[in-house]
Amino acid sequence: MIPSLLRSAVRGIRSPAIPGREAAQVLALLYQLEQSQWRSPDEVFKHQRLQLAALFAHALRTVPFYGERLKKAGFNPDHEITADTIRRIPILTRAELQDAVDAIRTRALPRVHGKTQLIQTSGSTGRPVRMHGTAVTSLFWRASVLREIAWHKRDLNGKLAAIRWRKKGEAMAPHGHRSDRWPNPVGLLYNTGPSAFLNIASDANAQVQWLIRENPDYLTSYPSNLMALADICLKNGHRLPRLRQVITVGETVTDAMRKKVREAWDVPSMDSYTCEETGYLALQCPDHEHYHVQSENVYLEVVDDDGGPCRPGEVGRVLVTSLHNFATPLIRYELGDYAEVGEACPCGRGLPVIKRFLGRKRNRLILPDGSSQFPYLGEHEDFEAITTSVLEFQYVQHSVEEVEKKMVVSEPLTTEQEEKMRALIIKNLGHPFRITLSYHDEIPRGPRGKFEEFISEVAR
Repeated sequence: MIPSLLRSAVRGIRSPAIPGREAAQVLALLYQLEQSQWRSPDEVFKHQRLQLAALFAHALRTVPFYGERLKKAGFNPDHEITADTIRRIPILTRAELQDAVDAIRTRALPRVHGKTQLIQTSGSTGRPVRMHGTAVTSLFWRASVLREIAWHKRDLNGKLAAIRWRKKGEAMAPHGHRSDRWPNPVGLLYNTGPSAFLNIASDANAQVQWLIRENPDYLTSYPSNLMALADICLKNGHRLPRLRQVITVGETVTDAMRKKVREAWDVPSMDSYTCEETGYLALQCPDHEHYHVQSENVYLEVVDDDGGPCRPGEVGRVLVTSLHNFATPLIRYELGDYAEVGEACPCGRGLPVIKRFLGRKRNRLILPDGSSQFPYLGEHEDFEAITTSVLEFQYVQHSVEEVEKKMVVSEPLTTEQEEKMRALIIKNLGHPFRITLSYHDEIPRGPRGKFEEFISEVAR
């Protein structure tokens, strides 16, 4: 971050800038985060225990849902919290949060936590979750945004372009929406370069033309959309000469996407892992493609089917405890996502490492014997050896015997191409499923424009 870019709240004072109250709080928190990332893993957990003790004591006193849960788990406000204490607390499911949202809300929020605001998920896996955050949780969200920018050394003088979800009809191609600064919280605290926004509902070719006109330094969008844009640019020889970095949001990032972005624009892609319920959970390491858990904001666990902690190299379910939400405390909340635990990072940060995030429960392939796995869908080049006419695709598992591949194509496949594609899909999935191929004008996105390459409709 460049100090001279800081916006001053005092008229006539430009350098050194004097920030306003809100900006000062964010900057003070960011300063602490700059120090805390270098703590050892033991020191990281020590500080988490302090905050967990305060959170649990608050929940025990003021949240009816947690009173009995914490008592049965053996939580005692006078005793030190250990990892075993935490693991004895039952996992909070999404269904429980939906059904007991009023019982999970505090009866006495400390006034210093500020006003509450409604948080609502998109409901992509069923009923949406409705809960509340506070001014404190918003403060941590802002600090996390700034930490990500600092980690990846983004130049705030540059131009930022975003292609994301917006209500139908808003910020559509060819013009989108422009601003003379980056979105908040960055534009609130700093003097920045301009930004431009385009609704992801715009046609992909129109998105590319918009990008060429805007010529940004930074581009943020969903991984599936970036793959489509990179393909168009490669096939038509389009370049984005000023582009320095691609920023991915909202979907699982694949090696194929990173490779395609490099091939099309010769820039790195940087990812973050967030959720609407708790904010930032992990940021990609500045020096590697794995992620660092944002342990100052959340206590994140990756557990196996029996609820035990996963070790490096193992894949498990993601549980999160929001450390600072005293309005709707989420303690050991199961997001529905899966992740692989990583080894300690050579960059020197003591924040826990997640090697990769693999997707949600409904993205797992269900085999006839009842077991499940994340499907290998094959390399892009393998399918292009059969045909280059497939512009977009999505797999849907309808039963333990049938998998459908939905396709948007420039021209229908021949009978021979279809048979080769079925054989390759069966080889990749590792089971002789009945493969059906279907053709569509478009494949609908989920709420807020997100896209999933594989969806299982098989009940488990």
